[in-house]
Amino acid sequence: MKPRSAKAKGTRLEKAVMDLLNKLPGWRARKQPGSGIFQGFPHDVYAKRIDGEEVVIECKSWKHGWRTGDKAMGQADMLVIKPDHGDPMVYLSLARFAELTALEDAARMQ
Repeated sequence: MKPRSAKAKGTRLEKAVMDLLNKLPGWRARKQPGSGIFQGFPHDVYAKRIDGEEVVIECKSWKHGWRTGDKAMGQADMLVIKPDHGDPMVYLSLARFAELTALEDAARMQ
């Protein structure tokens, strides 16, 4: 893949993540200009939840995705992986994340 098309692919993903989060009640997201080239802002998307907590999101658009996660997840909604020397990590689709977040916000409103 040519560098320009790889960059465009990444930019499209960053914009999709930002747009999805901005549609959720109580979320505000912005795409980081330069997408990681500035030392003080190394990640792709910055978001704030309704409670003011900042969420930093790194976006990677790779040909095969996260191979191990894709295989291990199967038909489940989420995959939690705990490496021997590290924190547990959650792997899930962006659509599922949006659903869960919307449910959380709805529960807070009750």
